Amino acid sequence: MAERGRRSRGKRRGRGGQGQSQERGSTSGDSEKVTAQTGSLSLEDDPTTPASSSSSLTAESPFDPTPPGVPFVPEPELPSGATASSIATPPVLTPAVIPPLPSTSTQGIKPSNFFPPPRPKEGGYGSRGREIPLRLNFFPIVIPNVKLHMYHIDVFNDTLKSEDKSVTQKYVCQFVMNALLKKNHIEFPWEKPVYDRQATLYTKKPLWGGTTSRVFKVDWLDSENGDRKRLHRVVFTKVATIDLSSIQEFISRSKPYRTVVERKKDFNRCRTAIQAIEVIMRQLPQSKHVTVGRSFYFDPGQNPPNLGEGCDIWEGYFQSLRPGQWKPFINIDTSVSGMMKDLNLIDFICDAVGAQDPRDAMRKKMVLQRMLCNLKIATRHGGFRRVYKINNSARKVFGQPPSQLKFKLEEGPETNAEKYFMQKYKIRLEYPDLPCITVGSKGTALPMEVCTIVKGQHKLGKLTGDQTANMIRYAAKPAFEKEKVIQQIANREIVLNDPLLAHYGIKPSNKMIEVNGRILDIPTIIYSNKTINPRDGSWNLIDVVFSVGKTMDNWGILDFVGIRDVGQFIREVQSVGGNSGMRINEPRFVENPRINSRDDDYKKKEQIRQEFKRVHKNYPGLQMIVVFINGKPFPIENKDMYGHIKTICDSELGVNSQCVKDKNLFKINKSTIANICLKMNAKLGGINHVVEMSRSPSAELFKRPIMFIGADVNHPGPGTDEYTPSIAAMVGSIDSKLAKYVSCVRFQKHSRSIADKIKSDQPLKRKERLEMIDKFEDMAYEVLQGFRQFCKGHLPERIIYYRDGVSEGQFIQVLDWELKALRRAAQRFHDEKPGYEPAITLVCVQKRHHLRMFCSDRRDQVGKGGNVPPGTCVDKEVTHNLEFDFFLCSHFGLQGTSRPTHYHVLWDENNFDANSLQALTYQLCHTYARCTKAVSIPAPVYYAHWVAKRAAMSANFRDDDTSSVSSGSSGDLEKWDLMRKPMLIEKGLMYWA
Repeated sequence: MAERGRRSRGKRRGRGGQGQSQERGSTSGDSEKVTAQTGSLSLEDDPTTPASSSSSLTAESPFDPTPPGVPFVPEPELPSGATASSIATPPVLTPAVIPPLPSTSTQGIKPSNFFPPPRPKEGGYGSRGREIPLRLNFFPIVIPNVKLHMYHIDVFNDTLKSEDKSVTQKYVCQFVMNALLKKNHIEFPWEKPVYDRQATLYTKKPLWGGTTSRVFKVDWLDSENGDRKRLHRVVFTKVATIDLSSIQEFISRSKPYRTVVERKKDFNRCRTAIQAIEVIMRQLPQSKHVTVGRSFYFDPGQNPPNLGEGCDIWEGYFQSLRPGQWKPFINIDTSVSGMMKDLNLIDFICDAVGAQDPRDAMRKKMVLQRMLCNLKIATRHGGFRRVYKINNSARKVFGQPPSQLKFKLEEGPETNAEKYFMQKYKIRLEYPDLPCITVGSKGTALPMEVCTIVKGQHKLGKLTGDQTANMIRYAAKPAFEKEKVIQQIANREIVLNDPLLAHYGIKPSNKMIEVNGRILDIPTIIYSNKTINPRDGSWNLIDVVFSVGKTMDNWGILDFVGIRDVGQFIREVQSVGGNSGMRINEPRFVENPRINSRDDDYKKKEQIRQEFKRVHKNYPGLQMIVVFINGKPFPIENKDMYGHIKTICDSELGVNSQCVKDKNLFKINKSTIANICLKMNAKLGGINHVVEMSRSPSAELFKRPIMFIGADVNHPGPGTDEYTPSIAAMVGSIDSKLAKYVSCVRFQKHSRSIADKIKSDQPLKRKERLEMIDKFEDMAYEVLQGFRQFCKGHLPERIIYYRDGVSEGQFIQVLDWELKALRRAAQRFHDEKPGYEPAITLVCVQKRHHLRMFCSDRRDQVGKGGNVPPGTCVDKEVTHNLEFDFFLCSHFGLQGTSRPTHYHVLWDENNFDANSLQALTYQLCHTYARCTKAVSIPAPVYYAHWVAKRAAMSANFRDDDTSSVSSGSSGDLEKWDLMRKPMLIEKGLMYWA
């Protein structure tokens, strides 16, 4: 396979897409466009880095002339102060014969040359591995070859005083349309219009003899405002005719695309038709259930499962239409969500913060403000039900207490809210000293005790740690149970004789499809003293010696727990580490800092910072600080403590840290200690294990210098300021064992900071976060420099780039922006290596999908969850009909139902076939240094995720920071890149391991 790739270089490498061979890239760049958490962070699994430069880069040959997979001879320890440039030179490599760049430049290249390649004609489907019969949660559907008529709906409220009289609230639009269709049914003879609750309506036949526009005035009763009569104006405008046959044409296409314009046109036609079908199929469930996006939730009744902190758990299902290789499918998956409890607001705030008295609850005012903003509440004190929306600004959620809120009546003296409610509504307020809640655009103030949370409101923002744990315990169902629930939902919700579906000629099935998957060959894991064949995707550290064990002779312990016998922990670490090939000396210090529990969190954090600075100053050259932390919120909240430690060590001191929870200290066992040693060795620059590649279908790749890149973008959580930057992270491998990586991070502004560089058919939303890596070229150049430094001047001849967090609609944007940027980064080396042009393969990694695999034969199930075996791969039936993609479940499902990962090849100059790319991807899932298990995504992607997450911990942006972002100054971001970038990155250490 690799020989094929080299032979094709003289022409123009690979299968990047038809019509791409004429032009290439060169010097500076043109611009054109792209849009993620996977993995919970346990504190004892803390990713950190080595501090001493002697452990940053190793002296081993990064690309051995012997086949990879041969056991390594441990490298000699570097002298103190050694750097990458002083490391022993690796064996001289014969330079690859690389032709000079074509005379054309990247500036002149057109976007039409960039689109995903077709599936290889030979070897396009995998053949290696044992076949396994599977059932997938995809249900066939027959779609007729008819045309639908699409109308744009505008709803106006002419009574508004503002110039813009349009109405966008979904509930108003739906009520107005329901009233219109009911009162004017004669205007829609024999038609069953379907409405998406916002701006689009579909019909089977043209309305009103093909008239393109029509206006209606609709009066209706607003049930959320005491059945008040309201009047709206509705404008119908015909905008398109949707040909449903385009879905089957997209699926049945046999000729590869010639240009990106052709592909985009085909994709958009199919997507538009799919959206119309989904609107039709949503009509019945959204009339019965609470709708959140594409998910529908069942009302749990009187005693719903408790999620905690003011929320209940509601069950439901996700539904979407997906094109397969031969026909379309309905994808149905179970879904659970947190819904706000429909309690009186006084009871709600107590439940939300775990308080008995509402006055105690108000001590956590900031928590409540974030929780309550934008929620709907209902009142009945006026004799009818009225719904309000709480202010969308957290700072304005609470107003003055009723006893202090004074106002003047139209007729009468000045009074306050407490007296007013007593005089007008005969309601004696029990808590007149508690603040009022501020609702509506006018800032109306209401006493909390007359307000009730409206039922069925989806929890906004991320779940807290306790809520996440409760959700996982409730939702993690074994695969066989999940399959049963999905089938029950399909039997109940896919109504085969639904009159609406029959009207449009849609015929769904409620039977899951059956396919044949394959279980890929298990990679061999190599340690210094033995080789291991994983079983069920995992192996253990019993009697194994790390491939390269490091020495830890300058380290210490900061104990924030107060462990009596620290000596037992030290002895176990020395014993287990020594047996694994590490050399761990006595710690230089063991200290138990005293933090004043009466101080506020700010002072506590400063005391903790000073403790770290003190030991760092007193013990120069520290390699590692081991930190004992409480499982309980002391001295500060657990997650805050962990993040604070990482901020100090990563960005302020530049020293590795390893956090250990108290529960692992009170009951020490060797497996936990072995796991800690595993992480510390990787942080110090050691190599835990290696995956044998010599017998792999992709073994030829490793005979020449090769780099694996992983990239991810970490966005601020919901509720943060819209100007707070996102964090882009990239890692790149620098050795042939795929055990050592360099990393880099960049801060990037809100999507509008690069909107002018991107060609897009649709305007960007104001708060939209862009998944595009804005400074990709600089980041790629940085990791290539790290490779060159480690490999004594050599550059990778092949680059395999795994990109996380990109949706199907952004594939072309990734190619237009990031592929070009990667090429430009390579061209920066032309002065020292003329004609340098590595062969690039770009693979998109997707976890945000709803395909699930179930074993047809229960004898194939593994573990208590009854999941598919690790290595199960599917590349037929439900994959793209033309392009190169596959689903791979590489990990062992410990809890719940395993979610496979979807891989889609966006560019390929290395001429991979299915067997080689699937095997390589599966092997990369075994190279993860933080554990002895195969993980769900390739290690480079996982590492990039950790780098972004750790950088986010160090980036607590202040008000002055975010204000400078909003000013649009690019210099501010560059300053942040320097100020906030973890110091350990500069040392080239895998501090996130």
